Amino acid sequence: MRSGKARRVVTVAVVSYAVGMALVAAAVAIAGDSNALGMLLLFGPRWLLVFPWALLVPLSLAARRWVTAAAIVGSVVTLFQVSGFEMPSAQSLRHSIRSVMRSGAGAGKALRVVTYNTDRSATLAQRMDTDLLAWDADVIVMQDCAPEVAAAMQTAGTRYQMFRSSEFCIATRLPMRSPVQLHGSRKEGRAVVFSVEWQGAPIRIGTVHLPSPRTALWAARRGSGDLLEESVQQRAEASGAIAAWMREGERGPIVVAGDFNLPVESQALRHDWMWLRNAFSDAGWGFGHTMFAGRHRVRIDHVLVSREFTVRGARVLSGFPSEHQPVVAELELVP
Repeated sequence: MRSGKARRVVTVAVVSYAVGMALVAAAVAIAGDSNALGMLLLFGPRWLLVFPWALLVPLSLAARRWVTAAAIVGSVVTLFQVSGFEMPSAQSLRHSIRSVMRSGAGAGKALRVVTYNTDRSATLAQRMDTDLLAWDADVIVMQDCAPEVAAAMQTAGTRYQMFRSSEFCIATRLPMRSPVQLHGSRKEGRAVVFSVEWQGAPIRIGTVHLPSPRTALWAARRGSGDLLEESVQQRAEASGAIAAWMREGERGPIVVAGDFNLPVESQALRHDWMWLRNAFSDAGWGFGHTMFAGRHRVRIDHVLVSREFTVRGARVLSGFPSEHQPVVAELELVP
């Protein structure tokens, strides 16, 4: 770039945006959605903040080297710390490689879990037989499950035991070790827990549906932020109460899957559920958005696992008739 003025403009633009993204990353890491502003940040379209770097990084190549370095560092911070892009961890990659190498020697089949908030979609019933076959899951937990979907699962899933408790639909082809227990209410957040047998070991399965931030976010979009603090408090209290209930009594391997209505950077999710690992954060690839409403895309549906598991893979499916999309996790018990 021959013009000194043009180089200065690029330098200012790169440095300003890099500093801004560093401040946003700090806010995400420190505050999460523990207050109204943090909630707006985490539930906003953070993934769009990556795209300015598609212009700034090439422009920085014509400026000084330190400007290019700042652009590269800034783009990495924006992609991973601000926008929540995930890559499989080194441990997960090593385990996947070992699993492939052992596959010829009779490596054990993964425990496949699917979680899906169906948004009470009745049209999902029309495709349930095809979906069950495609998922090939050992355990399926659905939130906001319509009666039509429950009936379709009962009819199509001849290999599955089917249960419906409150808003939850549960299907498993594993032997049940304990009945389904329900906790909470729609306003306070609901959860169920049951046990299955997997490879001779008892595995607890939990599914949750925490209070939705939808009403508060829509009000904020219309210019009223009065409900934001209340929504933050409500979801934090529900998360803490349900996490404590999940930890009571029986110990051992546990999988908790469902609609937490908390992004992965949420303080409540990090604090209340720190005893579990996020399957997509361990082995997923990409932004992992599970809820789509226009430019409003967030990852609020999670599969959390205890330390007894390693995660072979995790992914978000697409093309389903609801704002939420299913999450699939493949798990293996640590020998």
